[in-house]
Amino acid sequence: MNAPIDVPMSAALHSYKEVYLDVADRIGRSLCRDAVWDGARCNWLGWSMEAVNQAWVPAYRSFAGDLYGGTSGIALFLAELHQFSADKQQKRVLEGALNQALSLSGKMQGAARSGFYAGSSGFAYVLVRIGTLLKNEALIARGLREMTSLTEEAPDTLFIDVIGGSAGAIPAMLKLGLEHQRPDFIATAQIHGDYLLAHASKSDAGWSWETMHVPGQKHLTGHSHGVAGIVTALLELYRATGETRYLDGANEGLRYERSLFSAQHNNWPDLRIMDASQAEAPPVYNMAWCHGAPGIGLSRLRNVALMPDDAVLMQELNAAIQTTASSLMPAWVHGMGNFSLCHGACGNAELMIMAGQYLKRPDLTQIAEKIGQEGWQHYGQSDMPWPCGVAGTGETPNLMLGTAGIGHFYLRLYNPEAVPSVLIVTPPEKVWH
Repeated sequence: MNAPIDVPMSAALHSYKEVYLDVADRIGRSLCRDAVWDGARCNWLGWSMEAVNQAWVPAYRSFAGDLYGGTSGIALFLAELHQFSADKQQKRVLEGALNQALSLSGKMQGAARSGFYAGSSGFAYVLVRIGTLLKNEALIARGLREMTSLTEEAPDTLFIDVIGGSAGAIPAMLKLGLEHQRPDFIATAQIHGDYLLAHASKSDAGWSWETMHVPGQKHLTGHSHGVAGIVTALLELYRATGETRYLDGANEGLRYERSLFSAQHNNWPDLRIMDASQAEAPPVYNMAWCHGAPGIGLSRLRNVALMPDDAVLMQELNAAIQTTASSLMPAWVHGMGNFSLCHGACGNAELMIMAGQYLKRPDLTQIAEKIGQEGWQHYGQSDMPWPCGVAGTGETPNLMLGTAGIGHFYLRLYNPEAVPSVLIVTPPEKVWH
């Protein structure tokens, strides 16, 4: 058991629980103000990242309907907020955002539809979650139909990671399958899991997967695009089905990722490159949900729950917690980072929230509260633009890169039991066969 981390905080921090809800509500009201309407549908203009000539560049545009950067992600935040605010305008706008996403859902075709953050399994999850919050059976049924449509889609090697493919779809399929007694969802999750096993690259170091398709790039570590997220998906399948092939595959993936752990950095390398000319460059060690210890820590936290007797998993979790906590401890400096969920302070602090709950360590929860307090001091109470996740640009409203995600983080601080994390999907504890 690690010693508690001493967190420097203002004495007033614990007396400001309502501040977190106020910050989220301010963000919600801003989103309502900025929505652009067309009949019963609404959208937003904002910054996104788009691939142009093998590089990611900022683009100012209207949004698609996906969870990561589209209107369904904004709708999810507003619905989570509405359970506390009961604000009629927020409800109207979230319904308009869902209508926009529904109007676009038929345009996504093929294996890309299975993705969670970038595809239809995430949209199905959002519809069911919002339907549950609003007690709207029609929305729940629409979400289940969306997931049902994915039972007809075969997996594809281009789409296997957590962001856009099988590893993200599996936990969502298991969650809805177990909660709504849909064996077809569980069977489809197994098809995706078996596909992951069949397409693993097997080496002396363990199993890994080609997720980014860049010539000369080593197979990635990490939660969003790398081995950690795939391992967690396989372990969820093992828990739901009892099939040991998923456990064996997960252990082989863990072996690969462990072979790359750097004791010097107390972190795992981000092995992304733009082209083969960078293949021999020294690795970098990022600190984000998408790449690095914070995201791997979320995976390992879930892995520990699924395999509590694996002592090495606990050691890795403690390493990820320590590295992430250390990165969050310095005082916030405006202009030196961002608050996004994907690769900013809010996403990193999610590990502190979840680990604080699961490990019963209030010192970790206090680190997440420190981030929340600093955000309120610098941006929330002054209505200054929030630093978002598209580098070199301004504020953007979407979930994983922008203010909807920042608002979601504040709701997590306010009531983590009522607002589930959007950075990792956890199927229910009760297994239904």
